[in-house]
Amino acid sequence: MRDPYHYQGTCPQSGRLLRLERTVEAERAAFELMRELPELAEGKMFGLLLTAEGAVLRAFSGTQPQAGWAPPIYTPAPSPVPAQLDQLKLELQSLAAHPAFARLSELEADWQDRLSQFQQSCRLAKARRDDLRRQGGEEARLTLQSQRESTARRHLRARRRAELEPLANEVAELRTRILELKKQRRQLSANLQRQMHDELSQTLSAGQGWSLASLFPAGPPTGTGECCAPKLLFQAARAGLTPVAMAEFWWGPAQGTRRPGEFYAACAERCQPLIGPLLARLQPLKILHQDDELLAVVKPPGVLTVPGRQSWNQDCLWRRLQREFPQILPVHRLDMETSGVCLWALTPECQRELQRQFAQKLVKKTYRALLSSQPAQRSGRLDLPLAPDPGQPGRYRIDPEGKPSLTEFEQIQGALYQFRPHTGRSHQIRVHAAQGLQAPVQGDRLYGGGDGPLRLHASCLEVLHRGQVLRLEAAAPF
Repeated sequence: MRDPYHYQGTCPQSGRLLRLERTVEAERAAFELMRELPELAEGKMFGLLLTAEGAVLRAFSGTQPQAGWAPPIYTPAPSPVPAQLDQLKLELQSLAAHPAFARLSELEADWQDRLSQFQQSCRLAKARRDDLRRQGGEEARLTLQSQRESTARRHLRARRRAELEPLANEVAELRTRILELKKQRRQLSANLQRQMHDELSQTLSAGQGWSLASLFPAGPPTGTGECCAPKLLFQAARAGLTPVAMAEFWWGPAQGTRRPGEFYAACAERCQPLIGPLLARLQPLKILHQDDELLAVVKPPGVLTVPGRQSWNQDCLWRRLQREFPQILPVHRLDMETSGVCLWALTPECQRELQRQFAQKLVKKTYRALLSSQPAQRSGRLDLPLAPDPGQPGRYRIDPEGKPSLTEFEQIQGALYQFRPHTGRSHQIRVHAAQGLQAPVQGDRLYGGGDGPLRLHASCLEVLHRGQVLRLEAAAPF
């Protein structure tokens, strides 16, 4: 029986293993695509993704856009560096072809021949002198001949040095310049690569709570993000499509172990580390309640509730829900890394009513958090005012001059605690846990030095809806 291949990886927020199969249907669609492809002078990887909506996405490795195929994940910002690199390449080629190199080589070879001939004539002359000495020849005359040969050798070497030295100095200067340009080229290339990876990271992981640096500790290799699988998964997320199967195959002349028309797994170096995080972006949202006025969903961790201020963090739960509910309106927010019950209004009247209940503290909220250690207290109340931390923008701290903030807490088991905030201050539970209980939430980068994922989950909300209490619950993923 056929053993199917799965594209799989770990969700960086929940730690769950996510999988997408290369099905028989995907392979069949790939064979149909192969019949449409032209012969290629150079082989490359192709892929397709089948979606629940019936769309079929197609991609090939590389960054060259082409109509009908998944576009590059991002378009690099304009930069003068590529032109500078091209200019450096031309200058290096010009320097490498400088006639001084050939002249020096020819002159060195010519002098090597002249010195070899002179040495050979000196050896023959010495052999004759040795014969004459054995026959009793005049020693003074033979010694004078030997001295004249030594003088001629010195003069010959001086002439060689005089001819070669200026040209050798010129070549040395050329080589120094070449080394300088190569160093400059390496630095520019490294800077350009870093800029491209930063832009790619912002595009891929905006609002996700991870970065390329977290997936590639040694640095992303060249070509990261150009493989078919990441392009297909990112395109599906961008289009709001639900993938059901994917397949990648080689097309064109064979290269190494790659053979045309054969299927291959995600490449280990550039592609595989991205599979889990990209699959996590495609997980369908769980709807807890839906009527013609109100919508409640389970917000996944690592997703903004509403758009951020920067161009790269516009992906958010609101925009994702707008694809199916164009009229949807926000009611409240959860921190990007916090998961759990999130309310939305489908009419302006419902939005105003729910926001009134939040403002008047009529909504009952319950959170679950896995703390980094077990506090000394098992239950109690944290009545600790909060204010922005002036020394650390974006963070908050307990401050006697801050706004009133009240949180009830209760141990469930071990370091797993339940929190009921009676006020709705930013980062309230996180600050109260870290600074009030001296036990930060696990994975809290801001208040506990953790490296994620944040183990904080909005497990229950109770609101008044249509004259009745509506209780909405979502089990914590930890």
